[in-house]
Amino acid sequence: MDEPTPSLEELEKQTFITKEFVEDTIIPGFSRAYNHGFDEDESTMIPSYVCRLPTGMETGTYLAMDFGGTNLRVAAVTLIGDGKTDIEQKQFVIPEELKTVPVETLFDWVAECTNDLLVKIKSLKKEMYMGVSFSFPIKQTDINKGVAMKMGKGFDIPGLVNHDVVELLNDAFVRKGINTRIVAIVNDTVGSLVAYAYKDQNTIASMIIGTGTNAACICETSEIKKQNFPPDTPHYMIINNEIGLMGSDFLPIRTKYDKILDSQSSIPGFQPFEKMVSGRYMGELVRLVIVDYVENSNLFDGKLPGRMEIPYNFTTVHMSEIESDRTYNSANILKVLTQNFKFSENKSPTVADLRTVQEIVRKFSRRSAQLSAAAAASLIQLQCGSYKNLEREVRIAIDGSIYHSFHKYSSSMSKFLKEIQESGEDKKVKIVGIRNGGVVGAAITAMMYSH
Repeated sequence: MDEPTPSLEELEKQTFITKEFVEDTIIPGFSRAYNHGFDEDESTMIPSYVCRLPTGMETGTYLAMDFGGTNLRVAAVTLIGDGKTDIEQKQFVIPEELKTVPVETLFDWVAECTNDLLVKIKSLKKEMYMGVSFSFPIKQTDINKGVAMKMGKGFDIPGLVNHDVVELLNDAFVRKGINTRIVAIVNDTVGSLVAYAYKDQNTIASMIIGTGTNAACICETSEIKKQNFPPDTPHYMIINNEIGLMGSDFLPIRTKYDKILDSQSSIPGFQPFEKMVSGRYMGELVRLVIVDYVENSNLFDGKLPGRMEIPYNFTTVHMSEIESDRTYNSANILKVLTQNFKFSENKSPTVADLRTVQEIVRKFSRRSAQLSAAAAASLIQLQCGSYKNLEREVRIAIDGSIYHSFHKYSSSMSKFLKEIQESGEDKKVKIVGIRNGGVVGAAITAMMYSH
């Protein structure tokens, strides 16, 4: 039987997360998930093999490649020293036809794109070192060894799965006569931690809050029981937490809309934290509420606007613009809705309708920011033993479109973290934004492992 449609007041109760719930349930839940990842779960708490951090004093130019689902970015990152960097980059859309060709064809194209950058920075003769940020699952066995796993995102590349990505890319550079050697492969979240550590040595963790969500942190290598490391492995290592996969047993009660979204997703039950937090899903949750309110609570006079029926057609960009409206008659909300969805010619939404939509948006963006803050507190506890009354300075570096661009998301997150910590004006813990973290971090990692 269908669950009843909650009123706005009931939806408020279902989506608001109390400080007590974070302390009693969410943080202990993350702790259990981290330990499970250390002990046996191969899909979380993944070793990065990055066992050192920059000092901020290093100098030189190093290359980075960010191989994503849509774009290839190649960058030359110049480390200036004193924590400062300069970046020169080129971006290429990966052609659809290259997503199903043999790996040699795809990586020869990647090598040619790299050559375009080397021409631009006039560095064709000197040997360059490169770090790669690869946005697909890999099984990493060393800083410069990563075996590709099943890719997804429309890619089906013969000769790539179960083979070493670094080796295949270096072979393509040799074939194309490019004097560049890949010395490191890093996850984008790990890269963001390394990149901010170049600027501030108090950085202990990083998060990505964008289309997807993830975290990385520094752990003692001895904690990673599921893997046998050589005896000379350093004591500390950056870990890719894969927090998007966590939360099935400790997240707040799922609303009717969380359940619908999950049941309609490609893998129900997969990535519970991600489905409550990330940009990929937040807009869809709001769309599902709007559809339900039109059908059962007379929103928009009971008539669903055209294009609102299309899954994932209501985005976090729409959400952010709606949430930021401060006009007396909700004029900006009206503009967002009428420009993106089709209302009957003689029937405009009322101001009450527009404010209802804004209320729905606020509830889900606030929940996302609160859960992100709770995750940040759990990362601090993992590394410092507690998330309150810290004796040391701590920085958590955050990248991603939701954190940077969604209306007041970053300040909501910081404010809720302070509440959880009961820290008042304590300046020891800071959430700090970083841009291009994956690319800059990959280049810095190449610098650290080039000798």
